[in-house]
Amino acid sequence: MNQVFGIRSLLAVLPLLAVCGAKDDTTAITTPTSSASCAPGASASGQPINDPNGPYGHQTVIARTTDGLTMTNAHQVLDHASVPDGVRRADGTVLVYYVNGAAGATHVARIVGDSAQPLGPITVDDVPSPGAIVDPDVQTVAGGAVRMFYLNGFGPPNSTAPRAMCSADSQDGVHFTTRGAAFEWTSGEQFTDPSVVPLSDGSWLMAISLGQQTVIARSSNGLTFAREATLSFGGVPELAIAPDGAVRLYVCQGGITAYRSTDGGRNWTRERTVMGPGFNGHPIVCDPSLVAGAGMFVFKTG
Repeated sequence: MNQVFGIRSLLAVLPLLAVCGAKDDTTAITTPTSSASCAPGASASGQPINDPNGPYGHQTVIARTTDGLTMTNAHQVLDHASVPDGVRRADGTVLVYYVNGAAGATHVARIVGDSAQPLGPITVDDVPSPGAIVDPDVQTVAGGAVRMFYLNGFGPPNSTAPRAMCSADSQDGVHFTTRGAAFEWTSGEQFTDPSVVPLSDGSWLMAISLGQQTVIARSSNGLTFAREATLSFGGVPELAIAPDGAVRLYVCQGGITAYRSTDGGRNWTRERTVMGPGFNGHPIVCDPSLVAGAGMFVFKTG
C-alpha cells in the first residue's frame, strides 16, 4: 500500500473510506439547481472501519502557522479520524470535519486551545450520519454559514449510485442542506478530495484528487466547475490563498508539499515541503488543510 496516500488504495474494496482543505470566504453564492447525484443516501451503520490502514488507524493533527509554510507545535488532537478539514467561523470558532473511523461517518469537532472537542456526526437534508458523504472541504460564506464541498455517493464497489462533488450549507456547522452538484463525471475515474477557493477576480478554483495526480477545475460562479488541467505534483489537494494573494496548492507527495500560482492557478511553482513523510511515529502524512484566519494547519497521520 502507498504510505503517502494510505486509504486511497482501498477505495475499491471498502464501503466507506474517506480520502481529503479549508478557506474562509465571505462571497455569497446563488442557490444552484439540486441534483439526484447529491442525495445524501442512508445513515451509516455506526460500525467501525476495522482495516488497520483505513480511517480507524488514522489521526488528526493540528499545527500553528503564520505563513502557511512553517509549522510549529504540531500535535495529535483526534484518533480514528481521517481526511480532516478545518474552518474558522465568523465568531472565531474553529471547526474540524473528519471521517470518524470508529463510526463510519463524517463528524465535526470544535478546536479549543490545543485540543478538540467532538460535537458528533453531521446531518445532511435531515439524514443523520450519511454514510455516502466523505472528503469534506469547508469554508465560511456570507451570512456566517458553513459551506461544505464533498464527495457524495461513496459506497461499495458494486454500487450504482451516482457520484459527484456536491455542496451543502449549514448555519450551525452540524445540520446541512444540500445546494447541488459542483462537479459531475460519467467516466470510471476515481475522483476524490475536493478543495475549493474563490479568487479575487470572482472566479473559483476546485482541486480534485485523481490518485497521485491533482485535477484543476474552474467556475465563473462557484456553483458548477469544468475540468481544466491535470497536474502531476501529487494528490489529495488543498487550495488556499497565500498572504500576498497568490494561490497556494498543497499536495501529498513524500509528505505535504506547497506549490504557488500568481496567475489564478494556471501555472505553478514549487515552494517547499511543509511536512515531511513521517510524524510522531506514523509513516503517513497527508490530507492538508490550511484554516484561513486561524493560523492553523490540519493534517492526517496514519
